[in-house]
Amino acid sequence: MRPTAVLTIENYASFNRQVREIEDGSLVVYTGGFPAVGVIELLTKVLTALPADVPFLHWGDVDAGGVRIFRYLEENLPRGPRPHLMTKDLAEQSGQPADADSGLASIARSDSAVRELAEWLAYGSNVRHLEQEALDPAPLCLS
Repeated sequence: MRPTAVLTIENYASFNRQVREIEDGSLVVYTGGFPAVGVIELLTKVLTALPADVPFLHWGDVDAGGVRIFRYLEENLPRGPRPHLMTKDLAEQSGQPADADSGLASIARSDSAVRELAEWLAYGSNVRHLEQEALDPAPLCLS
């Protein structure tokens, strides 16, 4: 059976809530934070086997670690994900105050799907970090 989308999730609590509460036909993969080699191998096989029109998304924290995990997925898989529930707006609404982290400069200057988020986290004013478990799971935006 073809999934409606592939979603990777870095946080175990968020993964459990997503698979229990959202029934949208997605294949949901727990990355265990920074994905191990075995997770990358599995995702490579899945993404290679599925048609390119099956969306691939990632849900992680809106902080330096979450952005770095997202970028690692982009750089190590046959195709990169789109962010799911990883936005500046959500972080501004629900996140905690944090310091800017210029260590994200290379991602902010890259072609990453989270480059604007990385730029805000690296250089923005009123930066906020958002732990993904602070959010309720949501159906994937597939348009």
